[in-house]
Amino acid sequence: MQLGELLSSILVNLQALIKREVNLGRVSLPRVIALSIIPPDGLEMSALAKRMGIDNSTATRLVIGMEVAGWVNRQSHSDDKRVTQVLLTKKGYSLQSDLEEQFALIGKVVEESLNPSDKVNISDSLSSLNWALLKLIANK
Repeated sequence: MQLGELLSSILVNLQALIKREVNLGRVSLPRVIALSIIPPDGLEMSALAKRMGIDNSTATRLVIGMEVAGWVNRQSHSDDKRVTQVLLTKKGYSLQSDLEEQFALIGKVVEESLNPSDKVNISDSLSSLNWALLKLIANK
């Protein structure tokens, strides 16, 4: 299998696994992803869009839905009022914490299914792949 095919297959399998295993009610995958990447000190709307690989208008609609659900607040950046900052609410922090626990459980189940002699190599390879992907995203 070519690397491109493998990446596509991993994406589909991870989405299916997350949809099946993550229990936050009827929450869409984009909301799960957004919730998982907003740091405690917030994130600029454009940075959220870039990290998720979506355009700014799509990110705005996503965040508005999360705001209506009570998970996030939007506010103007203190230094530049044209920049919108997305911050988690108490409910958002609680959901993010639940999500992190569920991701940890998924990781544990996946790890337990691996051949013990392959675990370190797989972990190292995935770390290298993640780093390469982050560099490609940063260069765009």
